[in-house]
Amino acid sequence: MLSEILLIILGAVYWVLTPAALQRFYMQLLALSFRNPLGQFVRAVTDWIVLPLRRVFKGKGYDWASLIAAFLFELIYVFLKLLIVAGLAPFTSPLGVARWLILGVFGLVVTVIILIGVALFMWVLLSWVAPGPGNPYAGLLDAMVAPWLKPIRRHMPLIGGFDLSPLVAGVLLQIAYLLVVYLQSMVLGLLH
Repeated sequence: MLSEILLIILGAVYWVLTPAALQRFYMQLLALSFRNPLGQFVRAVTDWIVLPLRRVFKGKGYDWASLIAAFLFELIYVFLKLLIVAGLAPFTSPLGVARWLILGVFGLVVTVIILIGVALFMWVLLSWVAPGPGNPYAGLLDAMVAPWLKPIRRHMPLIGGFDLSPLVAGVLLQIAYLLVVYLQSMVLGLLH
């Protein structure tokens, strides 16, 4: 029972820190303002790790510190999760450490796919419930999902006045998720 409680707490902390670091990277990649509630939250949650990392990892055009922070959160999450479930046994060999690093990479990719899906879902929901300039999140979410929807919209016209590009993007995200999970199992299977 204690292990289940620890896993719940660990998951809660993970799903605040890692998405915030990824969101920070993505917002800076798109040159979005942090002068909104989401941007302020992201900075408040990640400044403690991103600012020191920026002194070491200075990238031109990309906020590598935010991406590295997200990967570190992922590695810590996987490490602690394995520690709670299996103890130190998975980390006693170079092969175990390699599995841990691979799980970290694939876990981060899965988290990115999930976050894109959540942003897309929230964008669709806001477009139905609270569209318009009065909503502080509408413009931000629109800017965040536009790069994912634009290529689909180029090849898919409106159908009866409806934009089905979010539906297509959602299907593509589900396929990407399945492919990543399958690829992860294949790679980990090769390490036995």
